[in-house]
Amino acid sequence: MKIVISSVAVEIGGGSSIEQAAAAARRAVSEAGATPETIDALINTGVYRDSNMVEPAMSALIQQQAGIGLEYRRGDVPCLSFDLMNGATGVLNAIQVSQALLASPTVHRVLVVSGDAHPAKSPAPAPGFPIDPVGAAMVLEKSTGADGFGQLHISATDARPEPVGYVRLPDMGATGRGAITVDRTVNSVEDLLHHAVSAATEALEVAGADPARTLLVTNRPTGDFPDLLAERLGLPAGAAHAGDAHGDAHTSALPAAYLSARESGRLDGFEVALFVAAGAGPSAAAIVYRLPA
Repeated sequence: MKIVISSVAVEIGGGSSIEQAAAAARRAVSEAGATPETIDALINTGVYRDSNMVEPAMSALIQQQAGIGLEYRRGDVPCLSFDLMNGATGVLNAIQVSQALLASPTVHRVLVVSGDAHPAKSPAPAPGFPIDPVGAAMVLEKSTGADGFGQLHISATDARPEPVGYVRLPDMGATGRGAITVDRTVNSVEDLLHHAVSAATEALEVAGADPARTLLVTNRPTGDFPDLLAERLGLPAGAAHAGDAHGDAHTSALPAAYLSARESGRLDGFEVALFVAAGAGPSAAAIVYRLPA
């Protein structure tokens, strides 16, 4: 069984990770020709959240704002929602989990949402916060054809990861719910590229994908990361796409890049989209997506 992206939506310009993810979710469900009642599971992969909230799960708040699964009817299967946080690679982990969920005969659509924002919830850029506030949503469905996602491949360090985003509890004071420290210098570009190349190479080989017909859809932990990764993978010049924005959309980077590639015609002429994300750990994940003919 394969699963495909039946719709994808992106929201920008807001300051709330919950509101942007919910808005993207509502639009993605509508564009998939579905209704909130037909979503069987919602997986949230966002990391940086409003007011540094810990509980409840952000997925529950996004589900509520998106109006999904709020009415229970006899005989209906309730919508399962949960958070799956693994930094920049979280969306790819959610796709892997969706493959398992959609193998069930009672699950027909899974909604993967993402989004990060500064905890102060201001739409204006926050000094020292390197992530663009973007929300995204993808509706995933079963496919009987050859198109769709393959296996997920992961490469990560064996060492104990250094913290990248954190709040120091002794320093929180009265303003701690609106503050966070993000230090991207703990992971070098070379380390990120090493793991990204390892995961991506394995994904291409296992899927039997032709590099000459492959578009790299990736995140942008550094400005030159997409082009450097494409070069080391031996992909054709210009075969890397990281979206239109020059910043880092973190957990929403891959849905945003894929939507941009689809709307701009960048997918034309390619047989495969290779989704690759690299981030904290350092770690990376890759999955091949065979494009519909």
